[in-house]
Amino acid sequence: MFLVILSIVSSFFVHDRLKFFSRQHTTLLKGIAILTVIWGHIGLAYHIYSIQWIAGIGVALFLICSGYGLEASFNKNGLNNFWEKRIVAVVIPYWIIYLIATLLLRSNFNLRAFFSILLFIKANWYIPYILIVYVIYWCVKKTVLKYKLSRGVFYGLLLVCFTIWFVIVSYYFITPNAPSLLARQMYAFVIGVVFYDYYDKIRMFFVRYTLKNILSFGIIAVISLAIMLVTNKLSVFDHFPNIVNNIISLFTVVPLAVFVIWVSCIAYPLFSNLFFRFMGVISYEVYLIQYFSRQLVNKNPITLYICFIVTVVLAWMFYSGYKYIKARMLRKMQKS
Repeated sequence: MFLVILSIVSSFFVHDRLKFFSRQHTTLLKGIAILTVIWGHIGLAYHIYSIQWIAGIGVALFLICSGYGLEASFNKNGLNNFWEKRIVAVVIPYWIIYLIATLLLRSNFNLRAFFSILLFIKANWYIPYILIVYVIYWCVKKTVLKYKLSRGVFYGLLLVCFTIWFVIVSYYFITPNAPSLLARQMYAFVIGVVFYDYYDKIRMFFVRYTLKNILSFGIIAVISLAIMLVTNKLSVFDHFPNIVNNIISLFTVVPLAVFVIWVSCIAYPLFSNLFFRFMGVISYEVYLIQYFSRQLVNKNPITLYICFIVTVVLAWMFYSGYKYIKARMLRKMQKS
């Protein structure tokens, strides 16, 4: 309710039109994404698994933004310091937050717990997931550069790699309460890459407020929601092979994430506010910290607000301190 009121109030102020997938736009999208993730994860505390698709939209948004950002970085800097940047931006914050939180919350912290964090064994699923995305992207780009392959071959290799991974997670990495968790947003990262490489054509499709676009994106949203509703309600899908259900899940959260992107372009005054921007800036830190802070939630509704406030405050504190360390490390990389 708070977010709805905030968006409506924000719409009454004058806003500069968002440039499609500018830093400001992707930051706002990340702010929306992390709020959907928090919403879905808090539902886990109440054992409400039927709203996990909302968090799935957020994850798909993150992956689309990541694909766009990596492709933009590659076209500017190539693969220079690729892994150093990923380690500084993704891995080190994860290590610091997980180690500190585990030390504070677990009385029996030992060497085994330390290495399980260090090797991503105890990480929330998205951390190793995004690292595998980086590995695939880096390997494909290395191959394309080495053999001077075309853009078409690049996309072919990218799709083959993600399809192989899709099959692997469909058979060997099945989460009991959310069997499609690792598979449903499998190609979201590739969509982000496409957004960058075909920017002008895609931008025009998203920013035009025409009846054709309204109908197109509206149909996408309705079909995706219908598929989600049917697969969640009908028990017949429980008897399908997991890979079949995973293929169906590809047409749920990712199309809805694309719909959200379109809405953010057309109804940008509803989204262009400092709160969404602030949440987008600290979105990764919030994601890491909420893994632990959501344990504060219990049957008392007040704990929801306590959990959210604690998460945001701690995320902002970590972001504020770490950004100076991060900037210093990145400067050293550029000089070397």
